[in-house]
Amino acid sequence: MPEDSQIRINALLLEREALFVRIHEIERATSALLREPYPFTRPTLPSDQRVKRRSTAPGASPGTKEKLRKLEDDELVYRVTYRQLGQTRVETHDSPDALRTLLAAQGAQLQVQMIETLDAAGTVKAVLLK
Repeated sequence: MPEDSQIRINALLLEREALFVRIHEIERATSALLREPYPFTRPTLPSDQRVKRRSTAPGASPGTKEKLRKLEDDELVYRVTYRQLGQTRVETHDSPDALRTLLAAQGAQLQVQMIETLDAAGTVKAVLLK
C-alpha cells in the first residue's frame, strides 16, 4: 500500500474515533438532562485496545539506544535503511529521536536494517547499526 494511502487511512481512523468520542459525550449530556441512564453505551474504540510493548525493538540489540548518538561536527545526517511491507526504503534524518521512533515501531511489517551517519558530501562517517 502506498505510504500516502496509509497516512490517509490513519487520518480517517483518527477522525472516526474522535466522532465516536463526541457521540459518547453527547449521550452522557443527554443522560444528565434526563436524569436517568441513556440507553446507549460507549462503543469500543480502537484506542481502547492495549498492546504489551516489548522493552527492546525486535531486531535491535539492547545497546542500540546508546549507539544512536548526536551527530558529530563533521556529520550532517543519519541514513537509515529499513524494510517496510516487503520494500527496502532509505531515508535521511537529522535527529536521533526520529530514529528511536522508527526503531520502536519495528515489527512484522517494519525492520530497520542499517543506520549510518553521513557528512556533507554524502560519505559514510560511521555505521551505528548493522
